[in-house]
Amino acid sequence: MKFSCFPRMQLWHSDADWSDERNADRKANHNARWNDDMNTDPKADLNVNRDANQKNDLNLSRKDDLEDDKKLQRRDCIDQKKKTRKGTMTLVSVFLFFIFSALGLSMLYFSQIYLKLSAYKKNSTLLDYASENGIKLGFDRLLNLLSQAVSPSLLSLEETNELREDTINKGSEIVEKLLGSRLPLQNSQSWESVGWESITNFYYEKIEEKEDYFHAQYKAEISSEGRIKNFKEARASSLEARLGILAGNLPLPYIPLLIDKKLGPDQKKDFAENNKIDFLPSEKNLVPPQISFAEGDLIPKDANSQVQKALKIKFFSPQNLSNRRLRAVLGLEETNELVPDGVYLIKDDSGLGGIYVQGDLEEIVTAIEENFQVVSFLTEQGCWILKYSPQKSKTIFSTPEEVLYYDLIPLGIIIVNGKINSLGGGVMDTSGQAIMVTEEEIPSILNGVNLTIISSDNITLSSHLIYQGVKWIDKVPYVKDRNSQLNIFVTGNDFLGGAEREGKIIIDKDCPQEIKIQASLTAAGKGFSVEGKGKTVHILGSLHASDYTSNENKLKFTFDERLLEESDLVQNAPRTAKPVLCLSFFKPLEWKEF
Repeated sequence: MKFSCFPRMQLWHSDADWSDERNADRKANHNARWNDDMNTDPKADLNVNRDANQKNDLNLSRKDDLEDDKKLQRRDCIDQKKKTRKGTMTLVSVFLFFIFSALGLSMLYFSQIYLKLSAYKKNSTLLDYASENGIKLGFDRLLNLLSQAVSPSLLSLEETNELREDTINKGSEIVEKLLGSRLPLQNSQSWESVGWESITNFYYEKIEEKEDYFHAQYKAEISSEGRIKNFKEARASSLEARLGILAGNLPLPYIPLLIDKKLGPDQKKDFAENNKIDFLPSEKNLVPPQISFAEGDLIPKDANSQVQKALKIKFFSPQNLSNRRLRAVLGLEETNELVPDGVYLIKDDSGLGGIYVQGDLEEIVTAIEENFQVVSFLTEQGCWILKYSPQKSKTIFSTPEEVLYYDLIPLGIIIVNGKINSLGGGVMDTSGQAIMVTEEEIPSILNGVNLTIISSDNITLSSHLIYQGVKWIDKVPYVKDRNSQLNIFVTGNDFLGGAEREGKIIIDKDCPQEIKIQASLTAAGKGFSVEGKGKTVHILGSLHASDYTSNENKLKFTFDERLLEESDLVQNAPRTAKPVLCLSFFKPLEWKEF
């Protein structure tokens, strides 16, 4: 701009200031000329003075013109600056209006976006809740059906074979049979504007077949969808679980607690409370253990399969096992005379069999000596001690007359044709004898040993029977990575003639106040009884009895779930007398949201 060429401070001088400066210059010039005139000759210098005056007047005129021009230029710069400042406030106002209008519109726009996002988030949350409710609805229905299912339930031989064939062909009839409902299971519910629905399907995974039963596994998939009225989006979720079902003549250890006695509905309902029976919750199975009831036709009255296996012979009924044949198996002279009381280790050319005991036993003590499982038999005739090591594949059998050594191990089946007046765990003393211990909880079943004790008459439990490596923490057993198994079975019938015996499993009145039994207990005769007062029996395993007498004592029950995964542990256990259908396990696997 033009005014920028002048000093800034001179732009604001007034007109009066400019006039004073001009008058001062003129006065100074006038005084100078007067002095010159006084010092020179007027006549001589007349022409000179005239020319000088004219020249000075011309200079002054030019100077005045220049000063006027400069003044006009300054005024023009000032006027131009004043003109350039006109309308500034209007421009600023417009600019500010534009900014605030833009901010306001932006806030309105973002408010709408926020409201939409909030509504979407709210609907998304409602959809999550709806989808989750669908899963819960389907899961609760399935869990209720499994909890209310009669397990075990009787099957005919034809039904068992049909279910086996259908399962092999990857069908799901066995699931429908267990649940008592057609598949798939469908459910739906709503609340205000929110609704959810679920559908449950079952898919075959595998089957484990045994000679007289099978174990089927299915994957249960619960699919759910949640919706909101007038909202096009939907939310889907799914839950996967695994279901195990057993069918056939099952090993009884697969059934947690069975009372094989006809009872009325009220008696069944109050049975656990009246007998002070408590179940510890399961870690793997969502369906809690419960008491199963039958009508006196599930627990077998004989142990023919175990006796045949232990004696390494075949017979169809106890009447077919004559004294002559039994004596031949035991290595005695083949006559029709009765078998002498004693303890016999069965052996033939193919190896060792089980142990057969004729007559009543005063005591059986189980103990652990290094890598050997020890079983001591005390009778009126003397003491027999069996030691065997699955790890070393060695057996030592001590009789009152001799000591026998074998580089084999026997079958873990002990057949006692008589009573066992005392059974419990103990230790080996310095003399090589097994001593029962009642004051301490001493492991007496070697890890890896599968032992089955079968008696035709009563068995009295006098001390703890604990697996090696099992820890009890706050009265809760932990059996992880243990593969021991103890089966105790009382038939109530003589093994030779089939004569009826009392056949009870009795908790001794003189046993510890809190006794721990880790075993599968089966009493087919007069059932299971806890003698004495103020006792608490801890059972890790299973219990099956034709009757139950608590005498106001407590039973703390923990089902041994290892057996469902390791079928070899129950290979010598008694089976149900009739084919049944039974829930094995039910556990969730994975929850997915889409």
